[in-house]
Amino acid sequence: MRRRPRKLVVFGGVVLCFGIFASTSALAAVTWHSGPTFSLTPAGCDTDSPVCTGATASGDGSGFGNQPAVATITVSGTASYTCKNKGGGTAPGQNPAGSSTTGSLGLGNADHNGRGVFDFGLPGVVFTPAATVPGTAVGCPNGNWTGINPVSNGLTSATLKITQGKTTVFGPVTLTPPAS
Repeated sequence: MRRRPRKLVVFGGVVLCFGIFASTSALAAVTWHSGPTFSLTPAGCDTDSPVCTGATASGDGSGFGNQPAVATITVSGTASYTCKNKGGGTAPGQNPAGSSTTGSLGLGNADHNGRGVFDFGLPGVVFTPAATVPGTAVGCPNGNWTGINPVSNGLTSATLKITQGKTTVFGPVTLTPPAS
């Protein structure tokens, strides 16, 4: 049985390690030419009135290689509901219910030439409460009631995350409006 020279085994290990390093660092080498910018909407709601209703973001980056990339904004908020029973009777709900709305955009041609651009233009991703919720979620008298007619109380947070496959290349970054 012939033994492989020790130098060849060491050289093969070095080449393998370099290949793994090069493939993982290609995803980590994103350069942002502008942005990503990320803000709550309407403008100024993060510092004063009116209540924040959504979030917007944009960016222009390169170094994505030949894999698609996706920007995702998730906005979370609360809404107040009216309780309605099966007989049609109504009563005010006692607790606001939380929920979230998500929007995603592909970064254009990031999978063709490594450069990707995204823009969640105004109004951006807007918090939209569910049309109905279980009555128990909003403090209705019992499980026979349903929460209806949502009125948004505004956002509690907004998060931006940019992924490429299963790898996060930016974020997650979370913004929260000031307490009122």
